[in-house]
Amino acid sequence: MFLKKVLFISFFLLLFSNVNAIENKILIKVDNKIITSIDIFKETQYLIAINKDIKKLSKNKIFEIAKNSLIKKTIKQNEILKFVKDINLDEKFTDELIKSNSLKLGFSSLNDFQKHLMNFDIKIETLRERLTTEVLWNELIVKKYSNQLTIDKERIKKEILSNGKKIKSYLLSEIVFNLLMGSNIEEKFKKIENEISKNGFDNAALIYSISDSSSSGGKLGWIKETSLNKVIKEKIVNLKKGQHTQPIVISGGFLLLKVEDIKIIDQQLDLQKEVEKRIISEKNQQLNQFSLMYYNKIKKNVNIDEL
Repeated sequence: MFLKKVLFISFFLLLFSNVNAIENKILIKVDNKIITSIDIFKETQYLIAINKDIKKLSKNKIFEIAKNSLIKKTIKQNEILKFVKDINLDEKFTDELIKSNSLKLGFSSLNDFQKHLMNFDIKIETLRERLTTEVLWNELIVKKYSNQLTIDKERIKKEILSNGKKIKSYLLSEIVFNLLMGSNIEEKFKKIENEISKNGFDNAALIYSISDSSSSGGKLGWIKETSLNKVIKEKIVNLKKGQHTQPIVISGGFLLLKVEDIKIIDQQLDLQKEVEKRIISEKNQQLNQFSLMYYNKIKKNVNIDEL
């Protein structure tokens, strides 16, 4: 235990230093894959690059976030490789994903985004590999669970028509969490609330959220109320800017939603298009829940050794 603490502290003396100054040690084994001190350093740099607020957290918490992020990616990759020969996608397709990702992060051009990543010594191939893993994982979830999706088209039509011409659009962030065996929802929620009070919702998402949005502070972007299912809409309809929900029960865990901003927009109602958008949104929400369930299921059978 003492030795582990020494390695832990010495690693963080170099956390924001140069990668060449770090002694490369094996820190974690995930089944047959290893995660080294340099892997965690690079993951930390990536997380800081896409979410500068992470620097507000303690070095121990940053280490835990980077470690858990790499463990999750490794588990997903190992599972994907049971169904495909290698983790690879067409480069043109991944280029489009990278471009879309850069716009979501607020960069006006892909070139600006690449320059930003270079400041943290992050190669574009690193991002390409990350996005490829997520795409292949999502394809795996679709193949496994698409026949279990339940969509009520008539209900969706009625809900859209009931909204009128002016509708709300919400800028949302999320924290998705689950409970360990024997743990208590009130205690877990209190810990998350304390972190939100101290360091903000986005950093709490980095620490506690098991959703893929966690690395960007839980940010979901602008979502029209017509794209929200009835349960979610009822939970946020009375919230003001800056407020968040109580835990919402979902498949595989619990959900917190924060309303970052609200705007009223004119709804140019093309019923067929709005219904199609809502169907896609509800399918994605259900697939995200199946993704969490499947990940939690396979993780139970993974051997994770912290050396």
